[in-house]
Amino acid sequence: MNHLLKKTQFLKAIIFPVCIILFFTNPAHAGSTGQNLLVELEEALVSLADKVRPSVVSMSAYVPPSPSIRRQGDKSGVPASAGSGVIIDGVKGIIVTNGHVVRGSGKIKVTLLGGEEKVGTVLGIDEDTDIAVVQIETEKTLSSSILGDSSGLKIGQFAVAVGNPYGLNDTLTFGIISGLNRENVNLSRYEDFIQTDASINPGNSGGPLLNIRGDIIGINTAIINYAQSIGFAIPSNIVRKVVGELLEFGEVRRGWLGVGIESVTAKIAQEVKGRAGEGVWVNSVFEGDPAHRAGIRIGDVILRIGGTAVDTPSRVIRLIGAFSPGQSVNLDILRDGKRKVVTVKLERQKKRPDKVFKKSLQGIDEPSLGMEVESLGGDKGVVVSRVYPGSTAEKQGLRVGDYIEAINGRAVSKIIEFKEVLSSVLEGGEIHVLILRGKSKLHIKITQKD
Repeated sequence: MNHLLKKTQFLKAIIFPVCIILFFTNPAHAGSTGQNLLVELEEALVSLADKVRPSVVSMSAYVPPSPSIRRQGDKSGVPASAGSGVIIDGVKGIIVTNGHVVRGSGKIKVTLLGGEEKVGTVLGIDEDTDIAVVQIETEKTLSSSILGDSSGLKIGQFAVAVGNPYGLNDTLTFGIISGLNRENVNLSRYEDFIQTDASINPGNSGGPLLNIRGDIIGINTAIINYAQSIGFAIPSNIVRKVVGELLEFGEVRRGWLGVGIESVTAKIAQEVKGRAGEGVWVNSVFEGDPAHRAGIRIGDVILRIGGTAVDTPSRVIRLIGAFSPGQSVNLDILRDGKRKVVTVKLERQKKRPDKVFKKSLQGIDEPSLGMEVESLGGDKGVVVSRVYPGSTAEKQGLRVGDYIEAINGRAVSKIIEFKEVLSSVLEGGEIHVLILRGKSKLHIKITQKD
């Protein structure tokens, strides 16, 4: 096998391009040498396919044999999206797939290469990365693939995708890595995608993206509709961390900083004496959270996290989330035109606010807040419908018709989200409101009265 790996690496780097050139520019001189090289490449790909295909499974909705035996509260019969998965532990029957493939299902039907069907149990889902872990019972060791190292990937390297597009089981496609570190694709919270031109279609979701050695370098997750040869995969190093924590804790435990951030525009750069596109601007700091305790202030620009430069909110979220709760990390910041380093001890991200806003949820529209809001319907957002005379809201310049984008750095698109964010603020605490007025974004600070 080592001989085969060395041969495929050599073919990838040199021989395949040269061979193509020979065939299309001077076929008379190519002779048997060029043909032999292509044959060797073909054999290498066939060997790769034979090696990895048995570890790739098809996943679809599980329907119990009889509805009458379904236990109360069992979600096994809830339809899941058809997709793929890959076995990473053949002894324990551990399978990695996408979260959206198994979402809403406690059980999932797993079909192995050859047609054998098994019932899989969903052990955990991480919505923030769209990764899920499923386990099937097995009496024999199943074929499995190895999670490789995605940190050294380079654009132009070969990539192979395996899955079940459109129900066509056991489909293999071949291409290259087209891009790295893709973010702002709006597929998940933590985005750092591999882009590939290896054909990925509906049904490929959850299947592996592999290098020429047959190691998993990513989990295929999505395509851009109506675009050709643009697919995305979650890097294997992210997958490894998520899977490990799902198996150990049943959830992923990420570091939490406690700030609201946005990109540094030219206008912000002028105000903070920095450079546009360099770092991220802190627009709010959550009271009592790690950043607040470490002395981070509104108006600071975070330049580096643990020595790694940041330039987008997505990168900050991803880097902070890569640390475990309790870890300390150095932040290089820009404040009043001067650089300094602040050490922050991260906490575990809270799913429920532990601070209690003493008013009832219905009380958010009372004069003590200084304003009333109403929904535009669905997820279209929240607008200010009334500002009370003499209130802090009025004094700070809040107006009827202002569109509320975020409170204390947390996005708001529904009334319930507006209430949930405010419920985490103690009476007397500061509320930092990011509003859109016309084409301008404004930050307004309101102090909740006791």
